[in-house]
Amino acid sequence: MTVADGPAGDVLMYVLGQFDQRVEDLDAGADDWGYANRPIVGGTATSNHASATAVDANATRHPLAKAGTFSGAQVAEIHRILSEVDNVVRWGGDYTGRKDEMHFEINANYARVAAVAARLDGGTPSPPAPGSGGHATVRRGSTGADVALVQRYLGLKADGVFGADTESAVKRYQSAQGLTADGIVGAATWGRIDSGLGDSVPGGPGGDPSPEEPAATLKRGSQGPAVVALQRRLNAWFPAYSHLTADGVFGAGTEGVVREFQRRAGLTADGIAGPRTLAALSL
Repeated sequence: MTVADGPAGDVLMYVLGQFDQRVEDLDAGADDWGYANRPIVGGTATSNHASATAVDANATRHPLAKAGTFSGAQVAEIHRILSEVDNVVRWGGDYTGRKDEMHFEINANYARVAAVAARLDGGTPSPPAPGSGGHATVRRGSTGADVALVQRYLGLKADGVFGADTESAVKRYQSAQGLTADGIVGAATWGRIDSGLGDSVPGGPGGDPSPEEPAATLKRGSQGPAVVALQRRLNAWFPAYSHLTADGVFGAGTEGVVREFQRRAGLTADGIAGPRTLAALSL
């Protein structure tokens, strides 16, 4: 497809690439559209397609005016992708009127779009922060391996893009550690991460060990102290999405939270807490 040359096209191609990897495979057919010099369907106003600042993905699967063509999980992932580009792209599924779920368009001024495009392109690498063990100071807008490392540590999807979700998670972590909760991973925060201190709660990484030793694999139907340890760890480290009753019973709720942790950590999201998942949780 043809998109605008410059920042707008770069951002749209990033969104499409993430869509292809995380939401739905882009077809090899002829239903992915970019530039088209035409008005909005059903009206006279010029479409964003006419400036090559809009794209349609898998259009025949997601026809104009039809709602609900994506699953709830897919919609959530689309919104995560858009948050990674600071919502300078608008999705047609969010229209208040006629839905257009195939459609993604630039929805911000040039300066904002250019700033996002520069961030996605990597920009100038940040020098290591003094006392950080060789890590760069990373903050909202940063990209790269150090960002992915922070994301893995905090149980987020390690895409290497420091967006709003990563900033919020860093602030929660800093607050729990008694650090200045500014969302910037500098020397002090890197020091805590590198030392493996984790959350300042019993059983956090580097803190007092959990009183229970988890089994090699925990899954739906498992019961006992190891499940309690798993539930407590998830609640303590990831309060944004884990609100489990630590009852020692691995039911549907625990399975769901484990799946969410695995998805964010880049693990196979099967809901089974096997060796890799338990290791990622320092259990």
